[in-house]
Amino acid sequence: MRKIFFFNLVFCLGTPLSGQVDQWLHSATGPSPSSIQGEVDRFRQALGELNPNEARSFPAGRREINWDAVGGTLGNSNLPGDFFHKTSPRGLVMSTPGSALKVSGDESSPSFLMRDITRDEWGMIELAPFSNQKLFTPIGSTITDIEFKIPGSDNVACVSGFGAIFLDVDRGGQSFLEVHLTDGTTRKFFAALSLVRSKAFSFLGVRFRNSCILSVRLNSGDQPMDTRDIPFPVPDGVAIDDFIYGEPKPISGVAEY
Repeated sequence: MRKIFFFNLVFCLGTPLSGQVDQWLHSATGPSPSSIQGEVDRFRQALGELNPNEARSFPAGRREINWDAVGGTLGNSNLPGDFFHKTSPRGLVMSTPGSALKVSGDESSPSFLMRDITRDEWGMIELAPFSNQKLFTPIGSTITDIEFKIPGSDNVACVSGFGAIFLDVDRGGQSFLEVHLTDGTTRKFFAALSLVRSKAFSFLGVRFRNSCILSVRLNSGDQPMDTRDIPFPVPDGVAIDDFIYGEPKPISGVAEY
């Protein structure tokens, strides 16, 4: 929602975390899609070539989701969690402890930029898409849980890296990726605070050389996007755009937890 900052900052990092040679963090924030595009592209390049949306496994590369394949011009206010596994096969399954998963509509629709669920249509003021027009958010929660499958099967999979575009991150320490690895550990990474007044973009991605990501908990803001009774201080409603992740791989030689 509305910020008190009146200046711009762009921050990029594509280096191994201190003491974690197996772990690489990619983070950028800025006032426009172009301000984070370089770091997004470095993450893409590190994962490999973009694979087609087919129900089969590829030996390398990456998959992406930008939501624009969903629901025609109107989007979908009750997106099936397995849409990107069954309908548009990319080996990714989502769920939320909230009531639904939502994809907004195109510019001509009532749900453009989440205007239909944001109080006083604040989505129209604060949000802008990174790619094309549609955005994603869970309803009734800030949490989206993500698991991976081998495309074309129900076999559990893992990925070498995962990244997401966070939109309008007003408050630090609230929007994050929590990744669960095949070695049984869990690691949390926070999206960079955007220091522009509105329509800001934050990219957060992490990849691993030896470990593999079994699942991701994505937390977007500190209040659901559809919050109607606005408390004080004003909550941070955050939408999501693109997902970028490594090709889902079979889990072999490791124990699930």
